[in-house]
Amino acid sequence: MELTPSAIAPGDDVTAAGRGCTPGSAVTLKIGDAPVGNAVAASDGSFQAPLTLSALEVGRHDVQAWCGRALAAELDIVLVSSVGSGTATVAVILFFLLLGGWFFGHRLVSRQPAKGRE
Repeated sequence: MELTPSAIAPGDDVTAAGRGCTPGSAVTLKIGDAPVGNAVAASDGSFQAPLTLSALEVGRHDVQAWCGRALAAELDIVLVSSVGSGTATVAVILFFLLLGGWFFGHRLVSRQPAKGRE
């Protein structure tokens, strides 16, 4: 059995797909004792089903399918974080460029001789 994707953020969608089931059999998908999906095996013994994941904690979970034989796959639920936005980085760079421009511009103006004192 394969899960697509095999790692998700909490609340994302997952699809389980497998083969080797008894043709026409009911496929029950569970995590622990909690049912997370159902399907019917096709004539070639394959199945595909979306999983209904609610209130699963971050971590690794074993997804099991029963369809005349047992199939299993691992699902990782991970926290996704963002280091920073591009807008904030550009603003900081622009600030320092303006500060540097002001500083060097001020130094150039202060080194010019005063008018009438040549």
